[in-house]
Amino acid sequence: FEDAYPGVFSFCDDLVPVVTIKANFDELLIPEDHVSRSPNDTYYIDKERLLRCHTSAHQTELLRQGLRAFLATGDVYRRDSIDATHYPVFHQMEGVRVFEPSEWEAAGMSAVEFAESELKKTLEGLVRAVFGDV
Repeated sequence: FEDAYPGVFSFCDDLVPVVTIKANFDELLIPEDHVSRSPNDTYYIDKERLLRCHTSAHQTELLRQGLRAFLATGDVYRRDSIDATHYPVFHQMEGVRVFEPSEWEAAGMSAVEFAESELKKTLEGLVRAVFGDV
């Protein structure tokens, strides 16, 4: 993956899993009445903190730090009953990349075409890195 985008992405795999309710829900525009906010779905530590339900809880923090392209990986926690397809802790990875107008203009594409092209190239590269050539 790094071969295709040398120096472009920051790799964030040591993020603290305890986050604020604001970071996990509010800054991601998750409505106050959304089921994922329920104590039946989320591991609350106190009135302000919880175990992250998704790595997206770090997006705004990383963007505020000035990162424009990053992969965030880590354990996430949800109150699930254990069965063949559910477990209360699992691994998640997500990527964020912010494009500048100069990038799609230089490629002679619209913003949407450029983002689509880059997403496809990035995902194909990630699959190759994880599974090899298939």
